[in-house]
Amino acid sequence: MKNKVLITLIVPTLMETYDVYIPVNERISKIKELVINSISEFTENEFDKSKEYNLINAKTGTIYKNSEIVRDTDITNSTKILIN
Repeated sequence: MKNKVLITLIVPTLMETYDVYIPVNERISKIKELVINSISEFTENEFDKSKEYNLINAKTGTIYKNSEIVRDTDITNSTKILIN
């Protein structure tokens, strides 16, 4: 799958991690929207969709900007991303 990368998504508020494929040709804002909606569904709305979240590289502390496209960031297979 050359058009997707497998990341580990860490959700501190739920003390959960998820392995997620994300498309490399999408903006971070779209990835956040998809991830937030998915987590909310998985947790039966325990995860607050109305809050403003950031995607953060767990190793480097880089906060990804909404306008960035995944392929133009340091996100690769096995990157650990915090949603906070």
